[in-house]
Amino acid sequence: MLILGILGSASKNSGARAGLEGVAERVRAAGAQFRLIDLATEFREPHDLADYDDPDPGGQTAAVRERVAEADGIVLATPVYHGSYSGLLKNFLDQLLGTAFAGKPVGILANGGGPRSAGTACDQMRTVVRAISGWATPSHIATTGSDYTDGRPSEFIGSRMDALVADLLSFANARQAAARPGKE
Repeated sequence: MLILGILGSASKNSGARAGLEGVAERVRAAGAQFRLIDLATEFREPHDLADYDDPDPGGQTAAVRERVAEADGIVLATPVYHGSYSGLLKNFLDQLLGTAFAGKPVGILANGGGPRSAGTACDQMRTVVRAISGWATPSHIATTGSDYTDGRPSEFIGSRMDALVADLLSFANARQAAARPGKE
């Protein structure tokens, strides 16, 4: 089982990064693999619309699509900028086909200046997940800086992370079981 975390923050000390690290710990503790795409260092080039229909096999768009295809589940993590998710994350998502998340569970995490701004960004990402044929987990995580102490989540945010990871792994396991040969 492979969960792919996609970090849409350019900051090395962001709440979105701290949140995604907390989710990663929980995924690994549950016995699944977790891989990170840090958009501050990977896939930074602006999406070239000319690559959308027929991407260069060695180019960024093909690599983005391949990494997503390998995953059994996804976690999108972003800071909130002007009431929405980051441009880094938007650029990444724009390179995907409309079926990129087909049937995959997708967890959502946003860190904003206030809880309402992070919740709004989560709602926006939920819409994008549906547009890319994914299944947004019922649990999402909307945080602010005060939800972390020394980079560690509060007890409440930790319980939200536990719920999100449980949703992700439960749905991914059910999806894998349904895809096994011999299932009716």
